[in-house]
Amino acid sequence: MTNTLVQPLEIKHDKIDQGILTVIRKVDEIARTCNTAYFLAGATAREIILRHVFGRPPGRRTLDVDFGIAVRDWEQFENLKSALIKNADFMQHPKQKQRIFHKSPSVIVDLIPFGGVERTDGTITWPPEEDIVMRVTGFTDGLESAVSVRLGEKLLVPVVSLPILLVLKVFAWVDRKHEKRDAEDIYTLLKQYGDAGNEDRLYGEHQDILELEEFDFELAGARLIGRDVAHVVSAETRHRVREVLESDRQMLELTNQVHGLDFQNRRQSRGSLCIRRI
Repeated sequence: MTNTLVQPLEIKHDKIDQGILTVIRKVDEIARTCNTAYFLAGATAREIILRHVFGRPPGRRTLDVDFGIAVRDWEQFENLKSALIKNADFMQHPKQKQRIFHKSPSVIVDLIPFGGVERTDGTITWPPEEDIVMRVTGFTDGLESAVSVRLGEKLLVPVVSLPILLVLKVFAWVDRKHEKRDAEDIYTLLKQYGDAGNEDRLYGEHQDILELEEFDFELAGARLIGRDVAHVVSAETRHRVREVLESDRQMLELTNQVHGLDFQNRRQSRGSLCIRRI
């Protein structure tokens, strides 16, 4: 579960989009009513921590909000989704079972169940047809290592940690690499991790990384996030992410996509290979 002994992170830079904030507050209220644990994931989580907490440059713009929903069975998940539709002004997407819309303002919300509904291969299949398969490997790790962020008055939200978000983005990239948006998010996490509250760590207990990278702070940060991943993922998640990272073909493809994201300083794309340290 979320470590409640650690002080919550605070929003210090920019204001979170009011529509996004409204949706998060409503989901939080309903989840608490239904006694259902969750964490905020996806690009919104990335923006909250990197941009709004640590003041890093805005990343890929998004009006989508992703939630990992911990459930014991599909009935608990459906009860939560029904409560959101009935009591919190959401509408079901006509085709995508995990997706709902908030009526005003219009915000897309993806609810990804995990836990008791997972299969042994780390995926879920949506009932009753079970023809839609989604990978949820790493979601349990995401809940257990989530960081608390104070988004507003009486709104303390569990947000996926940056190391676990990187893992989830690697898996998402494998599943939809043609879209390239996940490569951009991976690149952003690698490039900005050193400046996301990790300065003292790189000049302290992890100075060996900084020295290894000849005091290139961004590349050292990319190595540090790989080291941090290794300490927060389960053995099963580590095994499955290493299968991706140890594939020369997939890493070359990821690196080539990352190469196109920084035309002024292409050497930073070397950081994409640093997560092989996981």
